[in-house]
Amino acid sequence: HTEYVNMLLALDDIPAYWNILAAFFSWILLAGFVLFPGTFAAWGRSSSGTLEKVASYVQQVPLYIIAWVCTGIGAAGMVGLWYKWHKNYVWIVNRIFIPGLLNSLAGVLSTLANVYGTQHGTFTDTSQSTLFVTAAIALICAVLFIIYHGILLRGLKKQHDREVGQQLAGKRGEGI
Repeated sequence: HTEYVNMLLALDDIPAYWNILAAFFSWILLAGFVLFPGTFAAWGRSSSGTLEKVASYVQQVPLYIIAWVCTGIGAAGMVGLWYKWHKNYVWIVNRIFIPGLLNSLAGVLSTLANVYGTQHGTFTDTSQSTLFVTAAIALICAVLFIIYHGILLRGLKKQHDREVGQQLAGKRGEGI
């Protein structure tokens, strides 16, 4: 077997709990991204005195902390799984980088929709930090996807094709 085929075959040997952990960490990352806009929707909208502004700010702090904890747990878990399974490019691309990228893009869209929908295009400190974090994680996942899928995995596939010959997947992936 080639290294590419070994990676594909190893997918069947990875225990299901690792796949569940990967799904959990990418989901909890998304949960953090979805919670962030709820923390800054009301901030700075009070036209009353300073005390009311501070009170509305403080009311959102627990949700803001929960959003950061969810994001931190999700990101740390995904980094840990990346470290654990970094030799199986197929697994980390499909279980870490693609879900991380898509969930981060959902966070970016959610943040922008909230800023332009409820805050009339006004960015607060929290909305800016949220946009920065979600966009940064999206960029990191996109770059890692390009490296692992576009360069490393493509190189292994080309090596496999040279050694074994190109094989077709068929119309529905059933193999030929």
